[in-house]
Amino acid sequence: MANLITDYVVVGGGLSGCVIASRLSQSGKDVILLEAGPDPKNNPAVQFFLSGLTLQGGEFDYTYPTEPVPTTADRVHHLSSGKGLGGGTVINYGGWLRGDAADYDEWAEVVGDKRWSYEGLKPWFVKSENFYDSGADPQEHGFDGPMHVTAVSAAEGGQRKYPLRETIKNSWAELDVPHNIDRKNGASGGLNEMHENCDRNGARQPSNVVYPLDNVKVFTDTPVYRIIFDDTKKATGVELVDGRKVSARKQVIISAGSYQTPKILMLSGIGPSADLAQHGIPLLHESPHVGENLHDHYAIHLAYRLRNPSLGYAFGSAGFQNPAFLKGLPWDWVANQSLPEEILAKNQHEAKPGWGKRNVYEVFDAYVVPGIPGIPIDGTHISTSTMLLLPTSRGKVTIRSNSPTDLPSVRPNYLSTQLDRDSLIQAVRTTIKVMTATESMKPIVVGESPPIKEGLEGLTPLTVDTSDEAILERLQLTGEQHQHSGGTAAMGKVVDGEGKVLGVNGLRIADASIIPVPLGGHPQATLYAMAEQLVSMILADS
Repeated sequence: MANLITDYVVVGGGLSGCVIASRLSQSGKDVILLEAGPDPKNNPAVQFFLSGLTLQGGEFDYTYPTEPVPTTADRVHHLSSGKGLGGGTVINYGGWLRGDAADYDEWAEVVGDKRWSYEGLKPWFVKSENFYDSGADPQEHGFDGPMHVTAVSAAEGGQRKYPLRETIKNSWAELDVPHNIDRKNGASGGLNEMHENCDRNGARQPSNVVYPLDNVKVFTDTPVYRIIFDDTKKATGVELVDGRKVSARKQVIISAGSYQTPKILMLSGIGPSADLAQHGIPLLHESPHVGENLHDHYAIHLAYRLRNPSLGYAFGSAGFQNPAFLKGLPWDWVANQSLPEEILAKNQHEAKPGWGKRNVYEVFDAYVVPGIPGIPIDGTHISTSTMLLLPTSRGKVTIRSNSPTDLPSVRPNYLSTQLDRDSLIQAVRTTIKVMTATESMKPIVVGESPPIKEGLEGLTPLTVDTSDEAILERLQLTGEQHQHSGGTAAMGKVVDGEGKVLGVNGLRIADASIIPVPLGGHPQATLYAMAEQLVSMILADS
């Protein structure tokens, strides 16, 4: 590839980048899409979610090492992030869960732009979806969009109903958690059925496949070094790591993700002046919030030993043989919960107004153990994920040097506020109660099985009577991110309400880095809607 020129250069071929490039090309625009990673089309493990479990930490995953995190026992976390055409949609688990309406309304309030409220985003949620239930509310769901979305129990002609589906539903009911069937008006609290984005054969739908790139000039294994600007601070193209250049007649759009986007901005001279000066990078525009405000969903996976594995309740057992069970990830319920008043009262200085009704944490069950050290995948255990949806801890991403080949420095600061610690302790205690101490589950589960690994010696099973201190220790020693990072080029601080980078011209950002506040749910449903709205703004400008 020699030096090239086009109308739009899109940097990053992940979820958002593929949507932006595809929609621009469908509107007759000349587009070049530059992706640092490879094209995954020839790897068969990409096709299905269960086989995709093997992709974590592989060639399609950056697995960024963090700096040691003092609040999680000085551990170095390895952060999964898609590296390849399709980005995170190639290595994720397919959950299609919007946040609560209140999450988007907070986003809109923070940036002063109602287009990012739930009502403002709703048309773009609808546009992106091809929803499984034709009887669903057409004001809430779409039926002609590119992303096929199904409820787990409706998949495979209704054959994918797992053996403990009703038992776990009843267990939550014992805790007075209602089944939220319709999620009316964007309300996601209570017990929801898991929705997935997979095609009618249970196969993965990567963004680069569902949003066609036939008319886009796509270059994989092509990392970008920095943005090129003219004397008026207008972005005119990009310089690649190998020194070649790609020019843009109209705009450069960065969709490189929450870790790479701030790195590219800083290497281009946009960021905190002190950080740039430290590495000898000329300042183009002082933007002190670049790399700040990193938020992520911190979570813990727990395993539960079954009393009678021969009953076929879990993946790996002889009785877990229904072919439909293996299409998609074996899970079915997700519970979104608020905090009790005593925790909010204790943390008044950190909790925000209205949090008594917000979904602060999520719990989902799975009939496979997701890589918990020492726990076999042999049908003897089921598992849960307990995840903090609205963390108040904030981290930072910055550059290690002025070299484009160095990975960014990431300081996630998990569990650095008392509210986050108290919230997850409450969430874990609730999870343990649902899975081990209800009348519904006690005949099924013996108890929780701690991970077994060097450095984790002495951990004891968690019970409903476990102390807060012991639960916190488990969170610090074994908790991890859920690959839902954002905020490092936040709207209202680094970009405006249309993704335009403040202080320069001709440059936009369109990825999770611009989302200013944590959102509940799993991010891909939101990111598709966000990208659809952003590309409509780009086209309106053109």
